[in-house]
Amino acid sequence: MKISPLFILPNLFTAGSIFLGILSIIASSHNNFALACWFIVISMILDGLDGRVARLTNTSSKFGVEFDSLADVVAFGVAPAILLFFYVGESYGRLGEVVPALFVIFGAIRLARFNITTSDEPHFFIGLPIPSAAIFVVLWILVDLEYSIFSASMLPLLLCAFIVGILMVSNIRYPSFKKMHWNLKAFIVLVILLGVIFVYPSEALCILISLYVVYGVVRWLILFGKILCKTDKSK
Repeated sequence: MKISPLFILPNLFTAGSIFLGILSIIASSHNNFALACWFIVISMILDGLDGRVARLTNTSSKFGVEFDSLADVVAFGVAPAILLFFYVGESYGRLGEVVPALFVIFGAIRLARFNITTSDEPHFFIGLPIPSAAIFVVLWILVDLEYSIFSASMLPLLLCAFIVGILMVSNIRYPSFKKMHWNLKAFIVLVILLGVIFVYPSEALCILISLYVVYGVVRWLILFGKILCKTDKSK
């Protein structure tokens, strides 16, 4: 049975994502944390491209979906967890071991749930996507490497990693930009953002992903507050 080369193309991006995840793990084990972080960031770019390439070439397949999920566990589950352990966890004993382990477990649960459920809201993810959680941790490590924000204590970083782990398995909805409708205004905003990212890559990306994470929580709190208000009025 012959397979079109086009079917291989999106899976090459997925394989590249796994490869960079492994390189990140190796870099973390050698205390080369900045390189480990950027490997995961580039891996996220490849992860975003594989699905788009599959749709553009009409080569989406069940194999590709499963392969992508397995790649995400490595690149955005294990790799950032190992990075977190070597950067922070070693100094905090069992707590420093448990938080990275839970991050991987919650990420795997998030992916499994995503694969077996279909959201009624195509423009939203149920729970924080695992690449977003991974990049959140990675970018805060990058910022700390440059500005030593957590020089007094690394516990807040461990706590943040635990919180985004919980957010992955929560029912909080996060916006999906896969089906975003582009126009001139959106294009101009994107160009400006790319310019800022070019000048301040780690800082700008860290702010953007932090706003994304906080947005989902704030939106959920507002909706929850409205539900409570309606409940009180109906009594």
